[in-house]
Amino acid sequence: MNATQKHLFKLICEIDDICKKYDIEYFMDYGTALGAIRHEGFIPWDDDLDIMLTEENYYKWVEACKKELDPKKRVYSDVRLDREFPTVFGRYNDCESARVGQKSEFWKPICGQCIDVFYLLELPGDPVKKQEAIDRYYAYDEYSNSSYRHFRMKTENWMKLYKRYTRLGKIFGKERVLRHLEKKIFHQHYDDCDTYICTSARKKGPSSIVPKMCYDSVYMADFEGRKLPIPGNYVELLNTYYEDTYCDIPEHKKRHSKMSYAGIECEAYVSDYMRLIDKDKMLRERQEFKDIAVEEGYRITRHSQWAYEKLAMCELLKIQNQIKEKNLNVKELMVSNDHEKLAQLDALFHDYYEKQMNSSVRSWDAYFDFPDELIEAALYNLIYYRNDYYTVAKILDLRKTAGKSMTKIMEQLWDCVLTTRKIKAQIIYGNLEEAKKWVDYGLQHYADCREIKICELNLDVQLAKTPEDIAKANQYADELLALYEGDDQCLKAKGDLAFAAGDKEKAKEYYDDLMENSINGMIHMDIRRKLRDE
Repeated sequence: MNATQKHLFKLICEIDDICKKYDIEYFMDYGTALGAIRHEGFIPWDDDLDIMLTEENYYKWVEACKKELDPKKRVYSDVRLDREFPTVFGRYNDCESARVGQKSEFWKPICGQCIDVFYLLELPGDPVKKQEAIDRYYAYDEYSNSSYRHFRMKTENWMKLYKRYTRLGKIFGKERVLRHLEKKIFHQHYDDCDTYICTSARKKGPSSIVPKMCYDSVYMADFEGRKLPIPGNYVELLNTYYEDTYCDIPEHKKRHSKMSYAGIECEAYVSDYMRLIDKDKMLRERQEFKDIAVEEGYRITRHSQWAYEKLAMCELLKIQNQIKEKNLNVKELMVSNDHEKLAQLDALFHDYYEKQMNSSVRSWDAYFDFPDELIEAALYNLIYYRNDYYTVAKILDLRKTAGKSMTKIMEQLWDCVLTTRKIKAQIIYGNLEEAKKWVDYGLQHYADCREIKICELNLDVQLAKTPEDIAKANQYADELLALYEGDDQCLKAKGDLAFAAGDKEKAKEYYDDLMENSINGMIHMDIRRKLRDE
């Protein structure tokens, strides 16, 4: 751990002690949960720490903080406790340190190192009521903050709500409007609830809408040498946030801000520059800027939607022209075990994948509305040629957001994605018999699916007990490597089988190669754990 991480770890241990004392259930979440699973601690380049509570436990947490925290050392704040605080989610702040970054609350004497504290609000199961609740919360989140929040959320319904809140605020006062909204948003319970909305309320990055079942249980994960809680169904949660890429070490190592832990109290740091600032004038100008920015965000949202519709039309025309020029029949190219035909499909849709999956396009929920038979072919190719489940999930999610129904073929491909996720989750959880059932189902329906075959191999490796089992699994691994040369999961299986057979030198050759060349962080972690335990 670097200095910032060491300090944050100290803070999370304090939180853990408070929660144990007052019987408060909390979870480490977002990148912190990912770090616990993929690194047994902080993601090496990460510089923040997040926890999550259900709404019931959040109120218990607030009361515990009132009893336990010395305000000269630690302060917990959110916008409902302090209207000048910039976010609905809260922060456990260390007043004995200073944090320097673009998002420091420079009008508050609270800018020390901190842990973000999010909480979960129930959403109704009915789709229409659910969307109404989401729109209401997002508009409230923007209205309650003095800072500008959601650049990419300025939809028609959102804007109507925000303008209504603003208009009422001018008549009755902002505080009265906020209290009225908070009665409608918080302390709500729905018998048909199957999802939560998290108070992160983010549009870009991990989803703020999460399955309720992810938090039904607790898993105590190893985190920098201490057992700390993460959601029990953490694989499903990580799939919700990062889909099928959560195992992979990214090329771009994202940092939240330039933080530095200084040995000075945050009050001393803030007072050094606050003497130069007219706080009332600054906050007034900030609100004026926000009023303009919200209107501009709404115009940009509408313009972006229009622009991406035109981009989709251009990509569709390009594909249709290629089909006509080359006299292609995309249905005839959808053959799961014919590499050459799938390669033709891949060439046809290459630019479409690049454009549709561009981060800017996806962040605006832009869906390239192609004819169903073309979407089917593109998704089929992703499964059987590229082995890219992440892109399939993203495109289908964008399609759903756009209000489009799925065809039978799309439902089958989505079922293939879900089946592989279920198998991987059960293997990770150690439920091998359940994983075996799903492998059998997957091979029965998707016999040529590469990922399901590799899952079968991983299961065979874990179940191998005798020399005969090991030999049989080795043979299958060789067969798959002949089909999928250099696949890191197959190479990992070969290493594990050599390890199980007692050939540690051969196993080490495979492991060294994987540690150097694989981007799969879960493979790295499993190898480190295996060698450490040995």
